[in-house]
Amino acid sequence: MNALISPHRVSRRTILKGGALTVGFALARMRTNARAQSAMMAPRLVDPQEVDSFLAVNGDGTVTVFCGKVDLGQGLRIAIRQIVADELGISVDKINYVEGDTALTPDQGRTSGSTGIQRGGMQIRQAAATARKALFELAAQRLNAKAGDLITVDGEIRPRSGGPGTRFSDLIGGRRFDLKLDPKAPLKNPVTYTVVGKPLPRPDLPAKCTGSFTYVHDFRLPDMVHARVIRPPAIGAHLISVDESSIRHLAGARVVRIKDFLAVIADDEWTVVRAAGALRSQWSEWSGLPEQNMLVAALRGSPDITDEVLVTKGTTRYFRHRKA
Repeated sequence: MNALISPHRVSRRTILKGGALTVGFALARMRTNARAQSAMMAPRLVDPQEVDSFLAVNGDGTVTVFCGKVDLGQGLRIAIRQIVADELGISVDKINYVEGDTALTPDQGRTSGSTGIQRGGMQIRQAAATARKALFELAAQRLNAKAGDLITVDGEIRPRSGGPGTRFSDLIGGRRFDLKLDPKAPLKNPVTYTVVGKPLPRPDLPAKCTGSFTYVHDFRLPDMVHARVIRPPAIGAHLISVDESSIRHLAGARVVRIKDFLAVIADDEWTVVRAAGALRSQWSEWSGLPEQNMLVAALRGSPDITDEVLVTKGTTRYFRHRKA
């Protein structure tokens, strides 16, 4: 999947030239800044064990977050930024957000249900905590203070007692952390959160409300074709033959066959839909499971031989009531 950056795009070429601490959501001015910094940035990492795969601190003081999960309407584009904002100590409007591009983001597994936050968000939270710990150590040296006596305020580390601080970008801007995710890096106490849980505007909603949002099926790429996979009539069946002449009347429709994989492609979707229905193919029989169109009848006709015990607890005793 191509990178989904809202509301503006940063080209893959630009980001691959560098990799400061970035979270993956770009505003117009951030797009310009990313290009200006591209010459300073190191090649991207996508190892989910590396802090640099998730975060990059940019020379202009912004942070970029790279998220392997994708926002399918559950609000990750603001929620992930809120998590990083609180854990790292920087305002949401200074966080860029890149999601779902396999060349730019770490593999965090599939996106389904609530796993975007439950798993993906917590992984990024741990990366932010690891980065914050490293920034504290760097700032302690520069400020001649103990790391435990420092706090983060809007992208800057300052002495808790007051006095001048130092920005994230001055400490590591444009360079890698070169750190593994530390599962023991201390997470902030949720009691101290100021951003997580706040009803901040979701960046995807304006475009969705005005009908201008780009969904996956709205993408148009150079030389793009549409495809439909032809499924066998039964699991385990082998493809014996394909009659390609059965779709010859559909201009532009072509057959793709790789062993037992069968598909049709065409330049437009309606042609490929018709080709999928018209293509004649012969498959081997397989008795392991019934054919798809016979599944309901097979299930209804099978005797119920399932014996499932969910819980066994204690001993059941029977008592005979004796009349006096």
